[in-house]
Amino acid sequence: MNYAYVFQILLSGFIIGIIIFQTAIAAPIVFSSLKPDQSRIFIRSVFPKIFTLLFLIGIIMIFLNLFIGVRHQIQHIVGTLTFILPLICAMMVPATNAATDSNNSKKFKILHSLSVALTMTVLIINFIWPFYIL
Repeated sequence: MNYAYVFQILLSGFIIGIIIFQTAIAAPIVFSSLKPDQSRIFIRSVFPKIFTLLFLIGIIMIFLNLFIGVRHQIQHIVGTLTFILPLICAMMVPATNAATDSNNSKKFKILHSLSVALTMTVLIINFIWPFYIL
C-alpha cells in the first residue's frame, strides 16, 4: 500500500477529529460554562487557530500528492479544498468579529453560516473520500 495514501487518510482523520471535537465538545462547553464576555475571548482565540491548523494540514496533503504521488485524482481535490476552504474561513474571521462588535446581526449570520458551511464541507469530503476510492 502507498504510504502517502495511508498518511493522507490519517490526516483526514485528524481533520475529522479536530472539527468534531470543536463543534460537539469544546463550543458547547464554552457557551454553557463561560460568561458571554469570556466565551467571546475564547472563541476569538481558538477559531483562527483551528482554521490555520486545518489549512496547514491541507498544505501537507497537497505536498504529499505533488511530491510523493497519489492513487486517485480525488486526493488532489480533497487536499486542495482542505487548504482553500479553511483559509477562506480564516480570512473571514476579522469581518465576522467586526459584525459582532457593531451588532450587525445580519452580516454576522451570513458570515457565520458561510464559515459553518465551508467547515462542514471540509469535514464531509475528508470523511467520504477514502470510501470513494476503495
